[in-house]
Amino acid sequence: MSALTHTSPPTRQSLWRRRETGLLFALIVVVAGVSLFRPDFLSLQNFRDILLSAAVPALVAAGMTAVIVAGGIDISVGSQLGVCAVVGALAAKQGLPLPLVALLAMVVGTLLGSFNGFLVARLRIPAIVATLATMGGIRGALAWVTKGYTVSGLPDSLRSFGSSYWPGGGGFVLALPGSVWIAAGGILIAGLLMARSSLGRALYAVGGSPRAAELSGINVRRMQFGSFAALGALVGLGAFLRMSRFSVIQPGFGNGFELHVITAVVVGGTDIFGGRGTVLGSVLGALVVAVISPALVYLEQQTKLGSEVQPAVQGMLILLVVLADHWRRRNESGEDG
Repeated sequence: MSALTHTSPPTRQSLWRRRETGLLFALIVVVAGVSLFRPDFLSLQNFRDILLSAAVPALVAAGMTAVIVAGGIDISVGSQLGVCAVVGALAAKQGLPLPLVALLAMVVGTLLGSFNGFLVARLRIPAIVATLATMGGIRGALAWVTKGYTVSGLPDSLRSFGSSYWPGGGGFVLALPGSVWIAAGGILIAGLLMARSSLGRALYAVGGSPRAAELSGINVRRMQFGSFAALGALVGLGAFLRMSRFSVIQPGFGNGFELHVITAVVVGGTDIFGGRGTVLGSVLGALVVAVISPALVYLEQQTKLGSEVQPAVQGMLILLVVLADHWRRRNESGEDG
């Protein structure tokens, strides 16, 4: 079994009953359905665009999976993304080499995530309250520092990186944007840690029963703090990858990003109450979310709906998944009883 699909301690399920299988089937059905009306939906460039759109949300969703599995949640990731992008853009304008720009963005993200982890793990503030406060605080501080102006004049090297294709350039059929490959590497590492390491097992234990995890010798506070810090690092990397696609960084950079990420994680099968979920499921969830917008655009003539209804579709997806998970838990409780 793949490192990204293995879950421990969650119970192994039949292949056909796994959320990941259902999501993969749903992706195939959506793509096939849209292609019946618009065969050009299957074009190589559209495929690349969808992967590029999904790359950063999927990367951050991998970190969010760890946080939610451990019983937390972070709704400030969009604000963190904006701060990391502005800091990275200013550093790039000063001539800092791109690897150091990426590292700086990750350090800033780690610090922001660590602050959230401190509020939740040390001060025992509920995660939804703590990150709601930091979401507004970070966004307000960013607006005050930038005074609402865009960051422009980014170096050509950054934009060249954002438009590069590996391997062999855009003419090679298997070439993908460089940011997709980097995001995939980060996702793979996160998936291996969650699925194959003692660290991952401890996160599942903390989310399943913090008291039992503590009695078994797991430092619950440290695990919670670490999950928020790791998520912040991935947000920083995602900010670097995302800002490389733009010539300017707008003040609202990252607005609504948290909805994309949390939708991907919840749709991917991570239990919002903790203790259950996989990185693979979250990645597939991110792909489902990424397909929605272009599918609506391609079918606008048939449905009379455009991509502006995407937030409503995402909200409905979250509601349906939460209701389905609630029904599942009730059935499991009834069976246990």
